[in-house]
Amino acid sequence: MSIAFAFSYGLRCLGIGKNRSQSNARKTLIGAICGIGISLIPLVLVLVVSDGMISGITRRLIELDTGQIKLIKMRVKADENDGRHELALKQNIVDTFAQLSFFKNAWVERSGTGLIIGKDGRSGGTIRAIEKKFFVENDEAARLLKVYDGSSVIENDNEVLIGTKLAETLSLKVGDSCRILTMRTSDSGTSIPRLTTYTVKGIISCGYQELDALWVFISLESGLKVLHGSSSLTSVLVSTANPFDDKQFGTFTSNLTKSLPEDFALYTWKTLNRAQYTSFETTKNLLLFIMFLILFVASINISSALIMLVLERHREIAILLSVGTDANTITLSFFIAGMLTSFFGLLLGLPIGILLAINVNSLLRIIEKLINYFILFGYKLFNTIHDGLEFHILDPNYYLETIPISIDIQKILFIIIITFVLSAIVSIIPSIKAGREKPLDIMRKV
Repeated sequence: MSIAFAFSYGLRCLGIGKNRSQSNARKTLIGAICGIGISLIPLVLVLVVSDGMISGITRRLIELDTGQIKLIKMRVKADENDGRHELALKQNIVDTFAQLSFFKNAWVERSGTGLIIGKDGRSGGTIRAIEKKFFVENDEAARLLKVYDGSSVIENDNEVLIGTKLAETLSLKVGDSCRILTMRTSDSGTSIPRLTTYTVKGIISCGYQELDALWVFISLESGLKVLHGSSSLTSVLVSTANPFDDKQFGTFTSNLTKSLPEDFALYTWKTLNRAQYTSFETTKNLLLFIMFLILFVASINISSALIMLVLERHREIAILLSVGTDANTITLSFFIAGMLTSFFGLLLGLPIGILLAINVNSLLRIIEKLINYFILFGYKLFNTIHDGLEFHILDPNYYLETIPISIDIQKILFIIIITFVLSAIVSIIPSIKAGREKPLDIMRKV
């Protein structure tokens, strides 16, 4: 079997090289190339966008909400509301793991709910009392946080940081005063309100409104006073170098668990966010499955084109077989033609898909603007009043305002391999059929 001849003949079947002839089957192969290329574009887009969205939301949940590791005292007595146990545990963790490069830092946080009263109304909010150096020493949290106005550093106990959505709802800006109403339960079981006045130090957002829409950050010292232990949760948040490194993270959490007092429980980010993270992954896998089905359908076009090519060249095949060409060589030639069709489809679709994925944020904004212009034009055309609502492909209330883009080479290679595998599967039968052609039968029909 001559591999060189098989490759050369496979190229000629695609119309590459000398002595090219007109061929309807070749046009079908070109159509198959375009089909594979077009099906790869949304596949790459879905992969990159879903990975970016899941990674971006997960990182924000880990760094700015639940923490990578959360340590909670399970049995809290009525007179243990000052956070002294958590502060002591934090210091013990820092002292124990300070020399370990995988360990970054630990912070104490008290969180609860309250009523925030602003200029133009009031709204419920999540009160998070953090250490004043939290956004200074926590580089990853600071990187994910965008300061729209003011500063993200709390210096005094009467200062507060609020989310952009809450600031908009209550018409608050930096320098304004707001009041926070919290409740505490007395020894007799009576609820006692407490009203505390704060000055807005900064307006912040992490780009994910579902997370930061009700954010209110105050200092830990103030939180220990206004958030009563019976109606709030005090915890120690532990940060590591890479929460996605399962091996090192697992080893670290195991060692950390051994050093904890018996009345403290350890929760990792995977445990705390399991439902949401599983939902993200399931949705992503479902979308990718649909995209791969589209790719499979596009690959079937290769089989159809090869069958047409075999029928179109049956005389040529008969001549080659009659002069001594090995049947396996003919089979390999058409198989190579099918694989080359897949290869050229990859050359067409992958670069376009990657290019669109890299610029997906700009692309989405352009599409949204065009659609909003058409909607506005429609309102004016029919002399109706515009409702002021803008169309969004990805609603910022539930998705990231800006999708983090990262091209995973391993997953791109996986797409390439899957494409070749699907093409190989659909090319086998027509290729074998070409090699089993009977020269005498073909000659009798001519």
